[in-house]
Amino acid sequence: MGSRKFAENVPDISTDDVEKSENSNNSSELLSWMRNDEIGNDAVMEGPFGPRQVVYCDYTASARSFSSIEKYIQSEVLSFYGNTHSSVTVTAEQTTLFMHEAKQEIRAMSGCGDQDSVIFTGSGSTCAVELLVHLLQSGAGNEEVVVIHSIQEHHSNLLPWRKLAKEMRSVEELESGHVDLENLEAVLKEVRKNHGDVRVIGAFCACSNLTGVLIDVQSVTKILKRYNAISIWDYASAAPYVPIAVNGETPLDALFFSGHKLPGGVSSPGVLIVKKYLIQATKPKRIGGGTVFFVNDSEEWFLKEVEHREEGGTADAVGAVRLAMAVKMKRAVGEETIKQLEEAISRRVFKSFNKTNNLVLLGPSTVEGRLPVFSFLIRNPNSNLFFHHNYISVLLNDLFGIQTRAGCMCAGPYAQKLLGIDEELSREFVNAIQESPDLDRTHLRRQAEYSQQEFLRPGFTRISFPYFFTMQQVDDIVSAVEFVAEHASDFLHLYQVNTETGEWHHQNQRVFHGRRWLGHIQFTPSGLKTKARIVPEVSDMNTCLRSAETLALEASQSMNLSKIPDGRVAVNEEFQRLRWFVLPVEIAEQRAGRNNQLQDAVFNPRTYSDVQVKQIPEIFEKLGEVLNLTKEDAEEESTCQVICDDVVCLLKCDDQSTKAGATENVGVDESEAEEVKQMEDWNKRVVVKRIENLSKEEERKQEWQIPPLEMYKKVTDVIHQLKMIRNGDKVLVCLSGGKDSLSLLHILRHYQQRCNKARSTSFQLGAITVDPGSAEFNPRPLIEYCRKLNIDYFYEEQDIIGAAMKTPGLRSICAFCSRMKRGRLAAAAQFHGWNVLAMGQHLDDLAESFFIAAFQNGNLSTMKAQYTTKDNQLRVIRPLIMVREKALRIFAEEKKLPVVAENCPACFNQATERHRIKQLLAQQELIFPDLFNSLRSALKPLLLVDSAHTSEMRTQAVQNIVNSS
Repeated sequence: MGSRKFAENVPDISTDDVEKSENSNNSSELLSWMRNDEIGNDAVMEGPFGPRQVVYCDYTASARSFSSIEKYIQSEVLSFYGNTHSSVTVTAEQTTLFMHEAKQEIRAMSGCGDQDSVIFTGSGSTCAVELLVHLLQSGAGNEEVVVIHSIQEHHSNLLPWRKLAKEMRSVEELESGHVDLENLEAVLKEVRKNHGDVRVIGAFCACSNLTGVLIDVQSVTKILKRYNAISIWDYASAAPYVPIAVNGETPLDALFFSGHKLPGGVSSPGVLIVKKYLIQATKPKRIGGGTVFFVNDSEEWFLKEVEHREEGGTADAVGAVRLAMAVKMKRAVGEETIKQLEEAISRRVFKSFNKTNNLVLLGPSTVEGRLPVFSFLIRNPNSNLFFHHNYISVLLNDLFGIQTRAGCMCAGPYAQKLLGIDEELSREFVNAIQESPDLDRTHLRRQAEYSQQEFLRPGFTRISFPYFFTMQQVDDIVSAVEFVAEHASDFLHLYQVNTETGEWHHQNQRVFHGRRWLGHIQFTPSGLKTKARIVPEVSDMNTCLRSAETLALEASQSMNLSKIPDGRVAVNEEFQRLRWFVLPVEIAEQRAGRNNQLQDAVFNPRTYSDVQVKQIPEIFEKLGEVLNLTKEDAEEESTCQVICDDVVCLLKCDDQSTKAGATENVGVDESEAEEVKQMEDWNKRVVVKRIENLSKEEERKQEWQIPPLEMYKKVTDVIHQLKMIRNGDKVLVCLSGGKDSLSLLHILRHYQQRCNKARSTSFQLGAITVDPGSAEFNPRPLIEYCRKLNIDYFYEEQDIIGAAMKTPGLRSICAFCSRMKRGRLAAAAQFHGWNVLAMGQHLDDLAESFFIAAFQNGNLSTMKAQYTTKDNQLRVIRPLIMVREKALRIFAEEKKLPVVAENCPACFNQATERHRIKQLLAQQELIFPDLFNSLRSALKPLLLVDSAHTSEMRTQAVQNIVNSS
């Protein structure tokens, strides 16, 4: 096994012609742009009733392309396209960098951390699950696995597990469509009782692709973790629309989604995100180019890094870039905005569909917490039979150009439950529609499964609305569905069904007249030529609806004059009872007044009880404009005010009240402090005040954690030896949300409690965070967390990233951001009257900094254990300098500290200088297990330097080295 590196020369970020995205009120303009930029929004189809504009309503199956994305790919990506397995040419390096950046966008959207692997997996979720099954197996083949899943799973999250699992167990749903958590826990208990410590995998979808109901991912995951089960989530239907939190309150073990389902993500790869500790396979699933470290005549060594090892062959760099841009577009709209749009559309559609005669909506009528995805059947009003789902879909296509989906949507078991088909009836359908085993498939050119009874296969029609549709578009589409529900019987005799495929076509359009042919393409000396097309004028949807009324009347009147074949004889006698749909001949006989008694449908769709759903507050006025809502549509806005005395939002401090020296910063010069002072938004902050005199019961409920004794002793030894914390100190922990600073906060809190009990050092403890304004880094959850801990907390907002983008000639956004944050920390601490800043750097950080300084700058220096700023107003301390990073990671994971994932676009997931040093030290530690103890002793003279002035630091360092020798 080995590893290889490509494209090491990765800059922090390009600042040329880059401007920060404005988070202002641009939702309406952005959604309008999306509607106009979508490729195919003006496409025209040729149908039996004339030309119609294509209205795409199958986003749940696959999204569509956007012109601007494709233009960018053509001009910027394809022009520098090359193979990613090299980086010595500009095309190879640029393509490799595009791949890295695309993966970083996925990490940022999903909140991935260093413990997560992100892998592009070919054609969607199906490939992702197959790869995940492979990764979870060591190759020994002797491990037993039990898989627990919901009844709603797509085939891709169901079938691959069957070949792995010893036993498959399903969990029922509630009337709301959500997972029955009580049933889930009962199943887990039974599995543990029957199988002991067997490996248990929970495979669940985050959203049903049939009903659009969103599942409570965190609640399900918490129960799975309670029984030591692996949580795996199918985000295929949910990823384009909902937030993804891989490392939320309860981290997810693995998830996957299909890139092609994101608006703009057409023909992009699937994505698998999996915790590294779960990966057992050491050989790639697909062995070949790009998977090996080295090969000779007799042996091969595979790459160790799974993200490279499992992306064999020529990478789909163009698809990855397209996916990254689709993700950026989703985040530009905003997940909260998308949620409000989706719920508003769902409420609108439900209001109409629930009043539509003959329309049978499948699944629960939940409005809140769902996507606008609707599966339905149309019932014949004069019988208990339905209209065939393919007929309903083609009628919407021919009359209105509406593109829907018909079938079971690759979620067969759940589809059957929604339709009311039990196991016995399911087997009857299989026997009726399956191909005969006697059919010769070896010598006959068969292109598909063959059955004369295929049209008996049960199914339904699904329609899904993209969130960027206007309410007028939604209303027009709903009106079209309502028309079809009312007039489906008027047109049925005009259509013919192919019993071998289940397809319905208008009798005058058995041939696809509007087909585009690759065969029409010709390459000539003057370029590519194809068949010229004349695009006819088309009417708007309202005109189509009026025209449909006329067409329905004409079709109904012509029924008695039409020659209609008796399709009933096409069904074998033994399968007659399985025909669940009405045929044209039966409608004609009814219209002719013949008293023919039609059979009942063999199944009845499941009915859900009315679920009490909390009313959704009216969307803000701005969002109403986005959706084109009228006053009649709007509901009374609910009012809710939350008043918290301990939180002061966006406190504006008076410049005149700034204390002298407040712009001094932690170890940086006055010019850098002036930069901080001049930032336009530097006074935005949230302040959480500590509540005094809590009851003992309230104190017990606080989520403080006790550190391990060994770690605690190392910290307190340093504090006492260097007198870091003194009587009367007001200590602010610099809280980034990472594992180190969060651990430091809990350690110092425990130290404070011990000091209070021993009546020794008395000091105050608080925390402070600087939010640099990066969309990929959201530390705001720390506000609520610190409020629950009941400590003084200051959340400082400063648009550092935006300032960096506007700074010409900036070489390193990381250095700029770090410098500005240090200045803001110092200025804010002094402004609020605190005199000590506690930072969370550990022994690994000190060692890495030492080697970076030596290798790159020729200096003997590292981070200092403590020092006083130049104005003597502030001390900076690092109590964790004797603690290893691994110990802090274990503590944070075991105590489930709310670590905030940081995916800054300035720090692509590449081998930075610090990462290289970290790897170098890790390699040496394998040879010298006591390496860091030796480094700690060697670095002691440098870390004991107590000065913020460069000249003094060097003098003190030399003096300390001399004294220690």
